[in-house]
Amino acid sequence: HDELVTLLGGEAGVGLEWDPVPPTVILVVGLQGSGKTTTVAKLAKRLARQNKKALMAACDLYRPAAVDQLVALGKQIDMPVHRGQEGEDVLSVAREALALAKANRKQVLLLDTAGRLQIDEPMMEELKALKAELHPRDILLVADAMTGQEAVNIAQGFDEALGLTGVILTKMDGDARGGAALSIYGVTG
Repeated sequence: HDELVTLLGGEAGVGLEWDPVPPTVILVVGLQGSGKTTTVAKLAKRLARQNKKALMAACDLYRPAAVDQLVALGKQIDMPVHRGQEGEDVLSVAREALALAKANRKQVLLLDTAGRLQIDEPMMEELKALKAELHPRDILLVADAMTGQEAVNIAQGFDEALGLTGVILTKMDGDARGGAALSIYGVTG
């Protein structure tokens, strides 16, 4: 147990990085069904407990009801959500969210992005454009722990394209034991 704790960063682990001038932008990426939208809300709630005012941005404009899901979660945790207008592109929504976060003195902007069933070129190009435009301090991969060792390939693909700064494993309450965490750490650092 002690060796595993040391390997994964020690007792404190590695926290999020904060920009000297808010808002700090956090890009949340992953495959469809990994739990990105729920994780964004959980992360916003956790940051609120640390007195970090957050704005969540619904940048998944492809999955039916993804925006509505984030809005509903935002209401549950009393957290604002920026949603784009129908027909807008992802970059426009993200730019508007950043301007809104600055105007409302939010310390954190969490971008909930679209996932796909597998890593594909259009998905990565969209994420690369978001990274280039918004300069996120952290890029967090949300991976389903139940995908097992396949999560390693997923993490490697996202890391090569975007340069991940962290990984969040979801669905740890299932049969999976999180063994992929060690492999992901070994591959991505």
